[in-house]
Amino acid sequence: MGCLLQMRLQTLLWCTGSVIVVVLLVQLLIQIYSEDVYPHEFFHHEYSDNESIQDVQDPIVLWWTPFTGQKGAIKHCGAVKCFFTEDRRYRSHNLTKALMFYGSQFDLIDLPLPRDGLHHDWALLHEESPKNTPALSHLEALEMFNVTATFSRFSHFPLTLQYLKSADVLTDLKYFVPVERKNELLSELAPVLYVHSDCSTPLERDAYATELMKYIPVDSYGKCVQNRHLPEHLADPMESMDSDEFFHFVARYKFTLSFENAVCDDYITEKLWRPLVVGSVPIYMGSPSVRDWLPNNNSAILAMDFRSPKELAQYLHVHNSNITKYKSFLKHKLGAKGEKVTNKRLTSALETRKWGIDNDFEKGNFIEHFECFLCEHEHKKLNGQRTRLSSISEAHYDCPIPVSPLTNTVNRENWWVDQWHMGKCEARVLRHFVEIGNTEYKYHELYDKVNNMFLNKAC
Repeated sequence: MGCLLQMRLQTLLWCTGSVIVVVLLVQLLIQIYSEDVYPHEFFHHEYSDNESIQDVQDPIVLWWTPFTGQKGAIKHCGAVKCFFTEDRRYRSHNLTKALMFYGSQFDLIDLPLPRDGLHHDWALLHEESPKNTPALSHLEALEMFNVTATFSRFSHFPLTLQYLKSADVLTDLKYFVPVERKNELLSELAPVLYVHSDCSTPLERDAYATELMKYIPVDSYGKCVQNRHLPEHLADPMESMDSDEFFHFVARYKFTLSFENAVCDDYITEKLWRPLVVGSVPIYMGSPSVRDWLPNNNSAILAMDFRSPKELAQYLHVHNSNITKYKSFLKHKLGAKGEKVTNKRLTSALETRKWGIDNDFEKGNFIEHFECFLCEHEHKKLNGQRTRLSSISEAHYDCPIPVSPLTNTVNRENWWVDQWHMGKCEARVLRHFVEIGNTEYKYHELYDKVNNMFLNKAC
């Protein structure tokens, strides 16, 4: 291997400039040493279009949603292995055991019908909110799947902490700005930060932020409710929000509005974790179960604990002007060692999680690990072992009808309320087509029924 690497490197040096050499060399090293880096190993044999689909000897997992770009490869998962592919020719192969779907790209008019329910498990990977695929908010659609990986702790392969790297980043002081310095910065900054650029959300977070601004100063930098502009080097928030520069920018603020785009149990994103990491107190709105995952019992302010934005603003004014009260929210940064992260559920979940985030080449990502989870599941079934997977329930993706954060009632003028109801109609019609063993259907066949049900409020 050393001679091979030396020969390839000499060729690269002869053919290319130094920058390209570095890039290609890194790729080469990853390719050569991947089996040592990944605990579950990596793909060790890729199949070309010219090889017969009959060459495969292992259980086949077909990504029905084009997602990984993998034409076909064998992957070792501990003591077992499976063949993963996006090539739909394998659908009818006698070794095909599971079909995988990516929720945010789940196409209601592109399903493998009629379904081979006896031999093919359907697996759902859906780590995002219901904005992209409202049908999956409903049990009628969820029950079509046998295996799930969602943000819910109750899914078969939970992704609840997909945005949190470790407990250490919560206590680290890399970005932390001392409270005394934050108070000095109040001469040029508002006490509260708001940075959001998705201005149409089921949660109606902008309406709440706008009302809150009547009672306390808020610096709003995103495209929504904007009253200040980001520095030029941070002007594109989609590209800069994971940068050290942006983290330092957020850290200057005493409070950060951390509003999700939808309300779902266990749907907790970087909107919560980023301010916790940098030491800005999050004012959180989103997952009703967020308390189960906070570092300690006083590390965030939950907006829905207050009857109105005005009442919340009064609370913020008190804690902004009292340094002792404000510091009480920073135990994860300033507390004694045993006080910082006291949530055993959080630490246990992080310690037992096998996958990593932020391009963790050592651990791999949750997509690769979910593939292996499914591969191992299929091998257990083939061997007649009990798989111990719970039945699918609404808890696997619990996203109820959107409710206004200002009135705590359903706002019929919120477009996303109609989308939630439309999603329920889609789920019911889709389930019907699947259960009757329907062959592939056209767009109008699905939506003629969906629209009729929706207009007649029959969902």
